[in-house]
Amino acid sequence: MAVGLLIAITKQNAIPYEDLLLDPSQYQGRPWYTGLVSNLGVLAWTVAAAAATGGAWIANAARRHGATAMLRGGALLTTLLLLDDLFQLHIIVPKTLGLPKVSFYGLYLVLSVWWLSSSWFELRRTRRLLLTAAVIALGCSVLFDQVAATGGGLVAEDSAKFLGILAWALYFVTTTRDIARSVLNELLARSSDLQQEILTSRGQT
Repeated sequence: MAVGLLIAITKQNAIPYEDLLLDPSQYQGRPWYTGLVSNLGVLAWTVAAAAATGGAWIANAARRHGATAMLRGGALLTTLLLLDDLFQLHIIVPKTLGLPKVSFYGLYLVLSVWWLSSSWFELRRTRRLLLTAAVIALGCSVLFDQVAATGGGLVAEDSAKFLGILAWALYFVTTTRDIARSVLNELLARSSDLQQEILTSRGQT
């Protein structure tokens, strides 16, 4: 569906595709649909952050400390990426400090590598292909941003970014669902064992 939306945006001639792809804060007095894809991306970041936070709470309640740490780290990293996308921090902060934009990308790379390495034991037990697809797509977006910022380069950059965000959000949603299902099954098994023990003890008396 996401790929179909991006293809439709680039093929249609009624609306300049830049209006739909670029961040709406870069425009003033433009139509309501300006920044449509960018806004959808922000919503997907929000879903990912919320899912990771909820999953961390469930894992912590079940005393699954490894999963808790992994999801908390993912929630913090996702929130940072959400704020960056929403407020364009990778443009504003380096410009204010007189640094190249690539330096901010370097910060995200360090944080991402730290999270991936510190949580690897837990990550490999999840649907890591989704996470791999998200990382590759977001990495391609950064690469396209450095190579070209107009025309086909813009389409490639924002398309890769949008698909990467969706894959990132889907990863945390499915991971939280899997953990919640596992915890629920564990609770049901314990409840069943407890009921069996109660019945057995009553039968003996």
